[in-house]
Amino acid sequence: MYNDKTAARLHQLCNANKELDEVVKQMESEHQFVISQITHEIRNPLTLISSTVQLIESHYPEVAESNLWEQLTEDISDLILLLEDVTTYNHSNELNLESTNIYEMLQKLTQSFIIYTANKDIKIQLNATEDSLSKIESFVCDSVKLKQAFTNIIKNAVEAIGESGVIYITIQEEVNNLDASDNTTDYITISFKNNGEPIDLREQPNIFKPFITYKPNGTGMGLAITDQIINAHDGFIKCLFDDTWTEFKIFLPIR
Repeated sequence: MYNDKTAARLHQLCNANKELDEVVKQMESEHQFVISQITHEIRNPLTLISSTVQLIESHYPEVAESNLWEQLTEDISDLILLLEDVTTYNHSNELNLESTNIYEMLQKLTQSFIIYTANKDIKIQLNATEDSLSKIESFVCDSVKLKQAFTNIIKNAVEAIGESGVIYITIQEEVNNLDASDNTTDYITISFKNNGEPIDLREQPNIFKPFITYKPNGTGMGLAITDQIINAHDGFIKCLFDDTWTEFKIFLPIR
């Protein structure tokens, strides 16, 4: 029975949740600060090392003929790339919101990848349902970060395909039940589907975790950054696959 005692308890729980929420936000802020400090302290000496290596090679060109020297420069480049990815991941939930036409963004991005894969037999097809076009012509989001998320997924698809295949990008509007009740949310979904090398079933649970990669030269940050960016937009991403197709499906709530 709802009475004054119950009301007081509910009020107490609500206040406790607010305090907990503030604690979590504070912890996240401190975590970001620590990561920023660490990357800053690593970046400075790494920049000096990279500059020194370039200076040595300019004075003694013969060192470039050594396999060890080539490995050294590659390792430095990999470290710089990893550092950039960590920095991006650390700030991927900080959004600069603006009105953006997502369809036009994907059109330009698709065209860029068509040029990028010109020497391969890879087809990229972009489609959008009529009902979704009106919802995405002025969509409030961080266009720079969202473009980065899309780029990561398309790049992975291109790498999975190899020399010949197809990537289908489909935009549509969907209504999803949030829970067992009648509460629903309207979403714009962007599906990236390719017929490249399928994801190993054992790898699937870890693909969005940072620093976990199954590629020879991967940093394990691409999909982790993508997941962070989509979550920051109050959306989510699903990975669906079978023996023939792999699909990454992004859900962005319509506000």
